[in-house]
Amino acid sequence: MDTAERIELNNKRERILQAAIHAFSSQGFYRTRITDIARAAKVADGTVYLYFESKEQLLAAIFNESMSCFMDWSRGEIFELEGAEDQLRRLLSLHLESIGKDRELATVFQVEMRHSVRFLRETSRAELREYLSGLQRILDQGKEEGAFREDLDTWFAAKCIFALVDEAATNWVLSDKDYALEESADSIVDFVLQGMSSTHSR
Repeated sequence: MDTAERIELNNKRERILQAAIHAFSSQGFYRTRITDIARAAKVADGTVYLYFESKEQLLAAIFNESMSCFMDWSRGEIFELEGAEDQLRRLLSLHLESIGKDRELATVFQVEMRHSVRFLRETSRAELREYLSGLQRILDQGKEEGAFREDLDTWFAAKCIFALVDEAATNWVLSDKDYALEESADSIVDFVLQGMSSTHSR
């Protein structure tokens, strides 16, 4: 396969993914047909099946590739920061910024993916655990620095922080108001830091 053919294959795959994001966000995952995705991507139905066996596999690819890009991006940004509090603030800001820059993709993440039990059971766990593990490392560092409470259960705290950010993202997707989602980051971090601060421990 020469370079031109490889580029064309990659272009078709990307068109299919983008068409799926648009279809899932506008029509809903269950109402969307492979034919709808193929038509929007300007390919034959059979071409979609060359890349993806099912709608569930398409959904998984959207999630996995988006999460992989985000994790690579956030690692580079956070690596430059030293203190755990600064790292936490930056991570949550990047999380909300990445969701807030594409409402269609955000709708797929925050609404449509929640409707697929199979996806939640089989696909999302590994990627989500990687995110939570990175968050836990920041919290562990904060304990070592003396910034966070010594008795803090960092795994439990990581899941709670994710839930706060996730709820903020869902509210943004469902809201009719026009505002920048990442503006919520500071208030979330300030709330979290007050609860984890070593000065509030008993």
